Amino acid sequence: MGVLNLSPESFYQGSVLSDPSQVYETVQRMEKDGADFIDVGAASTAPKNAYGTIEVSQQKELKRIRETLGLIVECTRLPISIDTRSASVAEEALRMGAALINDTSGLRADSQMAKLVADNAVPIILMANCGEPCLSIESSLDSLGVSIRTALGAGVNSDLIIIDPGIGFGKPAEIDCAILRGLRAFSLLGHPLLVGVSRKAFIGNLLGLPDPAQRLAGTIAATSIAVLNGADIIRAHDVREARVAAAIGEALRTPVSTAGDNVEILAPCNEREAELLIRQVGASSEIIRQLANKALTLSVVVRDVLTPAALVLKQEMLALGGDAAYHYDVIDHKTDRTDVLIIGTPLHLSKLVKRISTMRDFGLDKIGARIRDVMSKRRC
Repeated sequence: MGVLNLSPESFYQGSVLSDPSQVYETVQRMEKDGADFIDVGAASTAPKNAYGTIEVSQQKELKRIRETLGLIVECTRLPISIDTRSASVAEEALRMGAALINDTSGLRADSQMAKLVADNAVPIILMANCGEPCLSIESSLDSLGVSIRTALGAGVNSDLIIIDPGIGFGKPAEIDCAILRGLRAFSLLGHPLLVGVSRKAFIGNLLGLPDPAQRLAGTIAATSIAVLNGADIIRAHDVREARVAAAIGEALRTPVSTAGDNVEILAPCNEREAELLIRQVGASSEIIRQLANKALTLSVVVRDVLTPAALVLKQEMLALGGDAAYHYDVIDHKTDRTDVLIIGTPLHLSKLVKRISTMRDFGLDKIGARIRDVMSKRRC
């Protein structure tokens, strides 16, 4: 998705166009460079606290669209997306030839947007939006869940919903990095995933580059990672570079194991992902958490364990329904110490910790405390 800004307030001035000849040349170049569609915005959504962005009135946004969108539609065969939070602006853009709507408010800013999308049967991009910046993957996922339910409740076809985790928009760099690492969780919501990392503030923070014009190399790296981790659509100022980066990410992506058109292996990396999968099949809310604790298997290595402790760990895990592996000399007590690989679900491991936390012999209580500690730090 190529980005075309009609708003002088945009954080990256290199993307701002005003002259008709500039617009024509940029659209033609994006099409030549391999854009699949073009996102046109006439009011910057960059956060004021990060860039000092001035809010644009709906009248000014409409004026910019009316002056330029017709030219864009005429000079390209590509579908046009309108980047707006206003139903009135979106309606005018659709009338002029736009084919989809990109709402960074996630249907929160304008109560008429969901109905407009449903009535016109056009695709809608819903961005995670918590009012204030979403400060965790969980809050971003929850926000998208609300937006998706709002869209479906208004009659929007589920197949027309695209989701955006909302990288940037005033978040700390570490949160943006966590979202980029955890994109797979967003894919599990069951909708195509759009990701925008192009020249954003987190790249500048990581690399010490306050000027967005200097962030292209970081953008290329982040784009490859986004595609590797599950992004289906990349929103980019630099289309040619984004396509190259996306091709690398796609080549490195782990193939999905499927059979026929209805069997697929899914491997959640944590309980939150497992909950999303279980919710997708329509399980009762009362049992989702319980099932999620059984939906993944973990392998925890405990190093340099006394042989008797290793035998106890094995026995306890077998009793719980899990297992453990250790050096073959442990059976005959030919070694005093061994590494132990404990294999089980999060539920098995929590029960193991509870059982051995009172066992003072062979340091089992300390092993239990350390397993509890490492489980609390687990991200995937």
